[in-house]
Amino acid sequence: MSQAFIISLITILNFILQSTVIHHFSILGVLPNTTLIIVVCIALLKGKRAGSIVGLVAGLLQDIIFSPTIGVNALVYFFIGYVVGMNEPKISKDNLFIAPIFTALMTLVYHVCYFVLIYFLTIKVSLSSFFKSVVFIELIYNSLLAIPIYKWFSTIFIVPSITFRRR
Repeated sequence: MSQAFIISLITILNFILQSTVIHHFSILGVLPNTTLIIVVCIALLKGKRAGSIVGLVAGLLQDIIFSPTIGVNALVYFFIGYVVGMNEPKISKDNLFIAPIFTALMTLVYHVCYFVLIYFLTIKVSLSSFFKSVVFIELIYNSLLAIPIYKWFSTIFIVPSITFRRR
């Protein structure tokens, strides 16, 4: 199977799971942002082009179904996929701590960018109470989930190379 088909399948499957099953896995009323985790993991493994495309498509799916404004999630996920994907050539794909670190950082970036865009769309949101009650728990939740997801994706997208040397 081609990797584009696998990435499309993962994105659609995540969307279905996020809209049906994941609501049962809330911790203190906070749900994990699996779309963010998938965008970060794919961008870390496949680069800025794949990360930004997955971010754009997954964000548009979320916006069309869940959001009152279309385009905000798509723009933020696109930005996150591009920025994380820019670091793909510089990082070691074998290190399992890269994904939780980037996921934690991008969870903060996601919420800041999302609320700045929502603010400019004149939708009133209490930023300080939201950050105190939701973002910290989601940051930990996303970071912990990023480890098995990144490990699973790395088995799918990284082809081990065998090198032969002369003795």
